[in-house]
Amino acid sequence: MPKPKLGVAPRDLTDSALRRELRHLWRTREETILSGSSHAVATHTRRMLELEDELIARFPNETEPAPSRTRRGSRARSGQPAGRRIKDR
Repeated sequence: MPKPKLGVAPRDLTDSALRRELRHLWRTREETILSGSSHAVATHTRRMLELEDELIARFPNETEPAPSRTRRGSRARSGQPAGRRIKDR
């Protein structure tokens, strides 16, 4: 069975519509989790992830993690060694 359509494809949304839809999904997340059916939660999650992926693709500079939120930044803040780097294979 094909997945039902979940609104306008994220790539077809304007920047403002993309942000507006994401804000709405983020606001309604708790209610969906606490009161929604498993189907509603799955649909909400799928749409939210599609829109978040599009936001990250369009605005990589805005969605880049703050250095302090990375493992390296956390280690540096706490005075721990940086850790091992994985060599390219």
